[in-house]
Amino acid sequence: MTVTSPRSILTISLQNRTLQLTREGFGFIIILFGVGLGAINTGNNLLYLILAMCCSFIAVSGVLSEMSLKKLSIQGEGPAYLYAQEPGSLKVKLTNHKKWAPSYSIRVKGAKSHQSFFLEPEPYFFFIPSGETIEQPVLLTAQKRGHLKITNCRLATRFPFGFFYKTKTIPLQLEMVIFPAIHPVKLPEQSEAGLEGEGIVQPRGNELYAIREFQPGDPLSSVHWKSSAKTGHLRVKEFQSQGLQNYTVFLTLTNPATNQPVAEEILEERVSEAASLIYHLIQRGHEVSLKTEESQTPFGSNEAHLTDLMRLLAFIGLEDGGEPPSANRKLIHHET
Repeated sequence: MTVTSPRSILTISLQNRTLQLTREGFGFIIILFGVGLGAINTGNNLLYLILAMCCSFIAVSGVLSEMSLKKLSIQGEGPAYLYAQEPGSLKVKLTNHKKWAPSYSIRVKGAKSHQSFFLEPEPYFFFIPSGETIEQPVLLTAQKRGHLKITNCRLATRFPFGFFYKTKTIPLQLEMVIFPAIHPVKLPEQSEAGLEGEGIVQPRGNELYAIREFQPGDPLSSVHWKSSAKTGHLRVKEFQSQGLQNYTVFLTLTNPATNQPVAEEILEERVSEAASLIYHLIQRGHEVSLKTEESQTPFGSNEAHLTDLMRLLAFIGLEDGGEPPSANRKLIHHET
């Protein structure tokens, strides 16, 4: 998540807290020094009064901003999975646990995760009454497939005068599975066979419907030679069109020449292509199976099967995907 903060003159960091003096605050302090010098040199009571008021503004700014950040907790509620590079709905809930004091002008920034993502719009809470929870919907977009785990975030405020920019890091537990990115793909024709390792598909099994006389335009591959020899005329095999077919999506994870895993960039391209083919084929009602060098999944065409295949593809080939191995083993059965 990209973190932006106002231009600051001075930054102080202490464990889970930061304090930045903004340009507006620096300008106000310069004015404060000027008024102070004028008061000392002239002994003017009015200047001393103005100096006292300026000092009180700084003190009030520090106290109110500190109170706004106290006793706040945050929760994130989202779906169990999202597709990479596609925004998904997320609810950010900020709770004020103070008994009497409200919080003002709180921004949620810098959520910590090993996975790259961003939120739109940036969560902002103008007013959080004491003892209440305010909810704000945002869109979360993850850049890569795998396991998205957010462990904490930063709350930031410039309340009330913008002299100081304060942040506080608090826990935020949010986990979800990021499926591979889905792109438009050209679906194969019924007679098209794919190449292993390129994420292409291969149809399986039209049933023989009848044997009929040869007609101009019929392919020679469909000639039923045994029947033609008996009758003395060319006869061809006619297959019953199933409309919805079974497809096997091949995914090669290693380089055949070296028997080593393919480069990360090639792996991501193949996984995304395989996921896109599976997604679009199942959306059209076809039964689909995923096959790698070592294993193959059962065929299926419902949403649950699509989710299982996408979950498998979300972690396949990743060393630190974070998904328990048993979650993948439940889906695959090894060929014998």
